[in-house]
Amino acid sequence: MTEAARPGRGRTRDRGKDAAVLDATVRLLATEGVARMSMDRVAAAAGVSKVTVYSRWPSKAELVGAALAHLRLGRVPEPSGDVRADLIALLVAMREQYTEVGAMSILGTCLADEPGSGELLGIVREATLLPRRALFAAVLRAGVERGDLRADLDVEAATSLVVGTLYADHLAGRDTTAPGWPAAVVDLALSGLRG
Repeated sequence: MTEAARPGRGRTRDRGKDAAVLDATVRLLATEGVARMSMDRVAAAAGVSKVTVYSRWPSKAELVGAALAHLRLGRVPEPSGDVRADLIALLVAMREQYTEVGAMSILGTCLADEPGSGELLGIVREATLLPRRALFAAVLRAGVERGDLRADLDVEAATSLVVGTLYADHLAGRDTTAPGWPAAVVDLALSGLRG
């Protein structure tokens, strides 16, 4: 007997409502920021009751964390074994997803709210930044193991070099949407990372 079918467990959770709430949260984070987003507004935007939202995520911080985790699940390219191609593919996927959901705005509002909440930066790290960095780091580690990259490579620093360029260029007003931008970033990084 499944968990949902056991007596006394209540109704089966509607995954469609979960997705609607998380999608609404992402939209509100991008357009209104953490401070102006409320659980009530999320419920209204998702077309569900407040009880539905609160029964799944008892606090705004938990809801934000779940929404950011929901974002990271999409479109992760399969590794090919070619360091350059894999880094470019990951950077393209990151850039596209960030553009699609307004992730730079979301990150900015989470950072702005951090002094008041004291927990959002940690939630952002765990929900989206560290898992995404892990994908880039795995490609770099595999490159070191194959001998494609320097044996003494500091993988975490190299990951920051590649991933951090998207944030830095966005803040500097550089055109990160240009077709050749991901390859240029990766090629510049690899020029110092190869053995």
